[in-house]
Amino acid sequence: MGLLNIIDGKPIFIDTAAFIYFVERKPVYVDILRPVFNAIDAGELRAITTTITYSEALVVPCRQKNRDLIAKYKMLLLETPNLTIVPFDLELAERTADIRAKHGLKTPDAIQWATAIRLGVKFFLTNDRSFKQFFEPQVLFIEDF
Repeated sequence: MGLLNIIDGKPIFIDTAAFIYFVERKPVYVDILRPVFNAIDAGELRAITTTITYSEALVVPCRQKNRDLIAKYKMLLLETPNLTIVPFDLELAERTADIRAKHGLKTPDAIQWATAIRLGVKFFLTNDRSFKQFFEPQVLFIEDF
């Protein structure tokens, strides 16, 4: 069963790796992710991520001074309809601290998870196995598809 079939139009949180795989056309994953990003672009799927994703995705292109890649990330993350970037605030800071205390996630991962919970998404798309301990929202690992 394909990723889009499982998601079935329900809101989804997208972790940083998915954006990197898609923008940089990682051969193993780009074909898995293309239908998801096409559905978001077409308005068939609502997606959420955070300013953490924005920051993490830009690190390597900034280090390489790759203006073209920086522009691709900015266009995807800032101009894609039906993709919301959620900023970090005090409520998320408290939820993040609680998640870190209970589950031992690194701060960026805990921010991502806290945001997904706060917004009530049904799915969390990632390739980070540190999320395997969670069940709601349902974690979807890209490599499993």
